[in-house]
Amino acid sequence: MRLMLLTYRFGRDIIGGGERYMWDLVTRLAARGHDIEVFTTCARNMVFSPYGYLVWDDFLPRGVEEVGGVTVHRLPAKNPRPRKGRRFGRALKRYFAAERRSPGFALKVAETMRGIPEHCFLSGWHVYEDRADGPGRWMERNATLLVGGESLTELRMQVHSPLDNPLTVELNGIGTWEFEMERGRVREVNLSFEPCRGLIVDLKVPGTFVPPEDGRMLGLDFRAVAVRDGTAVRELDMRRDWDHLTNTYPETLLGDILWSAAASRPSSVNRMQRYLIGPRVPGLGREALKAAARCDLVLASMVPMATVPLAREVAAKAGKPLVIFPLFHARDPSHYWEHFGVAMREAAGVDANLGVMADSMRAWGFPAFAVGPGMDLGEFSAPHIDGGRFRSEFGFGDRPILLWVARKNVLKGYREAIETVERVRAEGIDAALVMIGPEEDYLPIGGEGVYYLGVLPREKVLDAFDACDLLVFPSLHESFCLVFCEAWLRGKPVLGNSYCIAARGLIEHGVDGYLCSDAEELGACALALLRHPAQARAMGERGREKVMSTRGWDHVIRELETMLTAIAGGTAGRA
Repeated sequence: MRLMLLTYRFGRDIIGGGERYMWDLVTRLAARGHDIEVFTTCARNMVFSPYGYLVWDDFLPRGVEEVGGVTVHRLPAKNPRPRKGRRFGRALKRYFAAERRSPGFALKVAETMRGIPEHCFLSGWHVYEDRADGPGRWMERNATLLVGGESLTELRMQVHSPLDNPLTVELNGIGTWEFEMERGRVREVNLSFEPCRGLIVDLKVPGTFVPPEDGRMLGLDFRAVAVRDGTAVRELDMRRDWDHLTNTYPETLLGDILWSAAASRPSSVNRMQRYLIGPRVPGLGREALKAAARCDLVLASMVPMATVPLAREVAAKAGKPLVIFPLFHARDPSHYWEHFGVAMREAAGVDANLGVMADSMRAWGFPAFAVGPGMDLGEFSAPHIDGGRFRSEFGFGDRPILLWVARKNVLKGYREAIETVERVRAEGIDAALVMIGPEEDYLPIGGEGVYYLGVLPREKVLDAFDACDLLVFPSLHESFCLVFCEAWLRGKPVLGNSYCIAARGLIEHGVDGYLCSDAEELGACALALLRHPAQARAMGERGREKVMSTRGWDHVIRELETMLTAIAGGTAGRA
């Protein structure tokens, strides 16, 4: 086959799991005799500006080169102008705030909650406060609470008012009530109504106040909220706001909400996203179109980069099938834009990496299949790998090691990993958390037993996998989690985030690792593995056997080749 890949950066030495995946995929297809051209930028690195846009370094030379058996075309990216980028970044921030407050957004979230015991303090609320006299949440002048259930008949609220502020409560489709509030007192607000399966609760006060040295505009202080659902009274967790829901709600339902919101955005907002994230590469589409005319398939990578919608435009103009490798993060709102949704709906195939992600993507109307990345099995069985050498070089001796490997970004779960080792050490075990990966958020870290080693050569990373007792990787935003497979290939058990769809798609809970919902569970599971080393070794070995039998590149590339051949021949379906 003749294939063309349109991607945002490409190269053997570029750091990033997605970049390494596309390099391996393309060069291994080329080694099997396929003719491949890659169209990309000159960038080796991209960095987020504090003002919300990406800056591309254009480090690599412009032009055409043969690398890894692949013809690579590089063109320079055009960075946003600072003033315009800052203006667009602020405009998007304002737009998203307004989007969350819109009746249409609340209605869509409420629709997904109908009939299930869920709720969300959606908009108009300040942060949750766990005070000495109990929990609380301040509302602003207007706030919205959503509640789902089987048979809701009553809403109960304990409300403290610092002012003589009347409270207006509107239940969508049911009625409106007004309650007088007494300054400095807590009032029980109770509403009864005919049974329903969902509530949109809009709350309003006529005025707010700003406490000294606070700056927030405060309306009323809610101390407790409960509903009667059937015969039971359900206390609502006041921590459950939109961010909390985004991190834990079922991915298919979350996607229904976010794709609906994306489809409602004006084209000007979509253009802002493409401008801010990029890459904007003059001439890239024109050059790619020439190559697409002589290719059997157009390949694209990855969301949320502008190369995905550009590849859709190129494939459509050339009349060629499009296959997208989105490396999609189901819980990341920044991945939900209509130009990505349109590209994936119109594609001939979308690689979801894992079956659980493919199920969600099919529910959203995408022609998803699940192949995903492979592993270089020979690399991890090389005789030179030596965990003892790693322990000796960095002075860890025989201490238990918990390993974390990723770009240093809070979304990758390093804070939870640090809390995990703190819990282990609190039990009297002199454990170390070893963190490896490039600096990205530049936030300070520290604590007893925490060692951030930064970027290490690949051979030392392999030694670290061999040296560790277990891998702890509580990242929420992943499309595959290659590091689990890397740890397994050295026979080590893993701890992942139960709310991460990629972790759930790889880890068999209690068999080759554990899925944990918070730091308390992570600490308990880490302790169990350290206290029972034979069990830990058995779990790691089961993981190794799984990867060896299913994720070797020879196996994966044949599976992908079969899929691409079928798509190129027009015989691939949505199953």
